[in-house]
Amino acid sequence: MKRVINLKQRTGCRQKGTVAVEMAIAVTLLATLLLGVMEVGSIVHDYQVLQNAAREGARFSANPANQLSTSQDPAGSLATIQDRVVAYLQNENITVAEGNVVVDQAYPIQIGSLTVWGSHVTVTYSRSLIFPGVTSFIPSLGTLQLSGSAVFRNFYFD
Repeated sequence: MKRVINLKQRTGCRQKGTVAVEMAIAVTLLATLLLGVMEVGSIVHDYQVLQNAAREGARFSANPANQLSTSQDPAGSLATIQDRVVAYLQNENITVAEGNVVVDQAYPIQIGSLTVWGSHVTVTYSRSLIFPGVTSFIPSLGTLQLSGSAVFRNFYFD
């Protein structure tokens, strides 16, 4: 007696194994993509917060009450401006030392042929990655150095 082989049953078992392998590959790739998108989104958020903090510091520095060159206590006025930026960042759960906030109140701004002076504030922040394992294939990405910068025209004249 000849035995009839059912090809449908034989190929069905192979397809179940193939689907499992394809699923494992697809889920791994999608999970890596999702973690990467989350990491990039977090970096962009932190960069935007640094920009906003620098903008707040430059606006505060441009006020006549905070002019360093005419202040009785220039170091105290500088610390007040830096504290304002640090406090803004702390509200967003970013910790930065005062030394990472640079204030320049004699920043030249060209307006046509006229030069006016502005307050330039730069904030730097060293940020570690949320998912370092996802980016381990790029060895230089252990931490990122982010920087925010803003310039406001001074409301006072020297």
